[in-house]
Parts: sequence; C-alpha cells; structure tokens
Amino acid sequence: MTSILDGKKLMNIAMDRILASAVILSWNDLLCPTQRGLIQLEYVPGARRSYLKVWQLTGKGVWSLVCEYWMSHGVVATDDGIMFSNGYDSAGLAEMLKVIMQHSDRFTAPLTPGPSSIQIKPPTEQETLEADGQMRQAYEGLGIAFIDIPAVAVA
Repeated sequence: MTSILDGKKLMNIAMDRILASAVILSWNDLLCPTQRGLIQLEYVPGARRSYLKVWQLTGKGVWSLVCEYWMSHGVVATDDGIMFSNGYDSAGLAEMLKVIMQHSDRFTAPLTPGPSSIQIKPPTEQETLEADGQMRQAYEGLGIAFIDIPAVAVA
C-alpha cells in the first residue's frame, strides 16, 4: 500500500526496516563468517542535514565505526557522501544507502521523531530473504532496477 505525500508516493516500508535490510544484505562484506557481533545503525533525520552511522560490536562494550553517510537537503547537495572506516568496505552497502538516503522521504518515518538506533544480530536465511524482498520492493517503488548483491549473507 502506498499513499501520496507532496506529489510523491510514500511506500509502506519503514525507514528503519529498509536501513536494516541494507545491512543484512551486506553482512558478509562487513563481518567475517566467524564473527558473531552485532551491528548498530544510528539514523538522524534533519531538515538541513541527515546522517547515518553504522557500528560493529567488536568486544564487550567496544564499538567500531563501519561507515557514516551524510546528506544535505539544500538545493545543491554537493557534500553528500559515505566514508568507510577501520578497514570496512562494501560497494553494495554504499549503493543501497545512497538510494535509501536520497529517497528517505518515500519511506515511512519511525513512530518517534528524531534520532533512532537499531541493533541487528547476525541474520538467519529467512531474514536475509525478507531483506532481499524489502529491498526489491523499495527499488521497484522508486523505479530503479535492483541488482543482486553478490555476497548475500546467510547465517
């Protein structure tokens, strides 16, 4: 189901769910198969600037920055971008975050306004399939072709 907001179709996909799907589909790029850590997403929407940070739990209470994505909402968004840190890299995650953030107004907002935080545990095969379906639905709703992520994560 979709609704219309400012002339654009609003998809019935929650912003936190589509962000989690991007991480799940990139799981094998972010963690070695022997790692069982958590991933945490911090998303802060803003009128002038939105940003997202992805962290990995590497030990007891020790978080390592995976990447951060920032986006300005001005007429000219020349300083948008993503930066991976601490040896992490994922072309698939970078592409999905770019699409999601550029179209953030098309996803349903969290129930509470402002910053949100999501923790993601190692995905099961079923969760990976659901994430793939969510991402396909989102890309289709945006009129963009979704290319399979080569290293689909399976727990």
